Amino acid sequence: MIAELVARLVSTSALAGTRASLTLLCLGLAGRFELLAAPHPWMTSNVGLGVLLALVIVEELAEQDEDLQALFDMVAYALRGGAGALAAGTIQASASGAGLEIPQWGAAMVGAGLAVGTHHLRAQLHQQLVGAGEGVLSPRTWLAWLELGGVLGLMVAIVLAPILALGFVVVASLAGVGVIVAKRALEDRVWRRACDGCGARVRVEARRCPGCRQAVEVARWRG
Repeated sequence: MIAELVARLVSTSALAGTRASLTLLCLGLAGRFELLAAPHPWMTSNVGLGVLLALVIVEELAEQDEDLQALFDMVAYALRGGAGALAAGTIQASASGAGLEIPQWGAAMVGAGLAVGTHHLRAQLHQQLVGAGEGVLSPRTWLAWLELGGVLGLMVAIVLAPILALGFVVVASLAGVGVIVAKRALEDRVWRRACDGCGARVRVEARRCPGCRQAVEVARWRG
């Protein structure tokens, strides 16, 4: 029971950092059908579900457009942190109903922290893919669709098989970190060279080393 509780707490918080509104909508529906306990009555009300559905549409529109996402990112950390706290509150309420007491403030802090961390990771991943294509040819578009489907699938798993959901969250996080590290390593190899004076990695178009401040020759200009 404790393992399932931890798995649900971590998974829902991470999903809130990926799709805040959709995660809360799914939790609200789960509470409406009494699959999970809802910490706040508004999450299961008709008005609350309608508002969350509208927010899902807005969030998805922002995710599919690079310009809108840039504007959304200005407040995304706060919004997804708050969503993570609410999502964790749902798990905390379910645990209390099953006889396991978790401090509400503790669950909220864990949920907010995991949601913010997840959002930061995916923001870095999306940043690496900016400009790689447009429309359906853009890797960002496919990643956004994959995230959307993943959130829906994992929300089902959180209710039915929380340990499995946690496993997918961990694997997806590690894969995201791997992509970011590999992309940066490739860029470092292609677009940087070693400074003759101090050995620091200098951009190929730079005229001065940021490490030792010595003048360096421009290797080539980036197109």
